[in-house]
Amino acid sequence: MRIFIFLLLPFFCFCQEDNYDKLYKLPKAEFENSVADSIVKLESGDLWNFLKVLKDDYKKDLKPFNENFIKKIEATRWPMDMHFLLSLLIEQKTEKSIMEDILYSKKAVWDNGQWSEKFWKIIRENKLNIKNDSDYSINEKGQKTYNVKSFLEEKIKNGEIGPNPLLFLDYTIIDYELNQLFEILEKMNIKDIQIITKEEALKIYGKLGADGMIKVLRK
Repeated sequence: MRIFIFLLLPFFCFCQEDNYDKLYKLPKAEFENSVADSIVKLESGDLWNFLKVLKDDYKKDLKPFNENFIKKIEATRWPMDMHFLLSLLIEQKTEKSIMEDILYSKKAVWDNGQWSEKFWKIIRENKLNIKNDSDYSINEKGQKTYNVKSFLEEKIKNGEIGPNPLLFLDYTIIDYELNQLFEILEKMNIKDIQIITKEEALKIYGKLGADGMIKVLRK
């Protein structure tokens, strides 16, 4: 079985390269239609690899596809797609106001977890006018510094969470003493905080989620 797989691998790689060669040799209008169709259909690693090969290996100018990139980034649910498409738009000197509108409208997609820092870094480096939430500040490297007390007070006051929400720390739910959440979080070097509201947490965790959930990712 292993021998069979290794025999197939060069053929598969050759077919991929052959497909790119055929695409490259198409007449201009057919080439542009094929690439535009691929931008719509491909996602994540497949889309990244497709565009990278066209740009780096075949030296194709991707600027004619700017409108396609904008539509794709507006529609995607994936921060990975957003990040490399945003990089392309910046590289192609797309109007800043267009990119800023997209970033504001898709903030829930990119401003959380591991991706948040990557996006804030590119935002700061390119002087895009995106305001961070009042509960944290952002440095030039895109790293957040939270005002934990203010964050918790606001979320509790707004009724989004209760005083003792579930604590999801670095991908694991952990126990803590009642009414000691602030003291615990204050000692941590926090990279990102997200919440799951009481209503949402009840649906997922039943009575255990009555006070919602806080998801904390440490640096």
